[in-house]
Amino acid sequence: MTDSAPAPVCFDFERPVTARSQEDFLQLWKETRNFLLGAELIQFEMLFPGAEEMVDILRKHPDTKINSNQLDEEAAETDLVEKMRHAPLEQIIDLPFNIALFELHNFYGEGHFLQTFQQQVMIPWRTFLASSGLTWQRSYPIIFISGKGCSSQYHVDNSHVVAWQIHGTKSFHGFSDPGKYGPVEGIVDDRSPYRRKHPPEHSPEDVLTYVMEPGTMLWNQLLTPHWVDGGTKSIAVSVNISHGGIQHAGQFCPNEQVLRKRWEDHPEEAWLVDPRY
Repeated sequence: MTDSAPAPVCFDFERPVTARSQEDFLQLWKETRNFLLGAELIQFEMLFPGAEEMVDILRKHPDTKINSNQLDEEAAETDLVEKMRHAPLEQIIDLPFNIALFELHNFYGEGHFLQTFQQQVMIPWRTFLASSGLTWQRSYPIIFISGKGCSSQYHVDNSHVVAWQIHGTKSFHGFSDPGKYGPVEGIVDDRSPYRRKHPPEHSPEDVLTYVMEPGTMLWNQLLTPHWVDGGTKSIAVSVNISHGGIQHAGQFCPNEQVLRKRWEDHPEEAWLVDPRY
């Protein structure tokens, strides 16, 4: 008599779910619904400066992108960016801003606040992926900062993204059935309908929301519509790690299989490598 393999865990995707073991993770990563990564699965030890200090550091660098999802007029956004770049910190800290930095290597040098980032975050993270049997073609980090009460656009990412909350609180909204609001076949052909200030009309029962406190880690599935709301009481800071070409046992997830088929017919669109790796 031989032992049978354990039955797979069944997850209720109509409510938040957390991967707490490698088996959970390997089941969930290739689905379409977002999920959390439990602290017993993976966590990082790196300490960051306070949220206001991070704003002050990043706002002055030319590679930092600054905008606002709360301003409708181009002149108002131009004025906001000018203030964010040059005004004293105490004058800008309550403005409705969003900050994004995709070039973290600018701050990896001696004495900079990300000096130990590779050793304390990226190496442990890639070790975790590899130990789970995953391979990938690109993986790079991004810092996102939202002013008090500020939100992201409604959008889809051409990547699997791990969002790690550092300061403040964010509510990460997706759908329990993403295909109902964004069929992947349509998304790979035209992503423009999925870049807008606010989500389309939807049933509240269809929304799958994760409230992210500091330390929370969330896996956002490739090519699934989502939007993120910042808390009203404090600035929200997250480190997001973007991935492409993830495979397990030589297989892409179903959404990426659709994307790769698109790339076969349109090779000029293929995003296979990234110099920020």
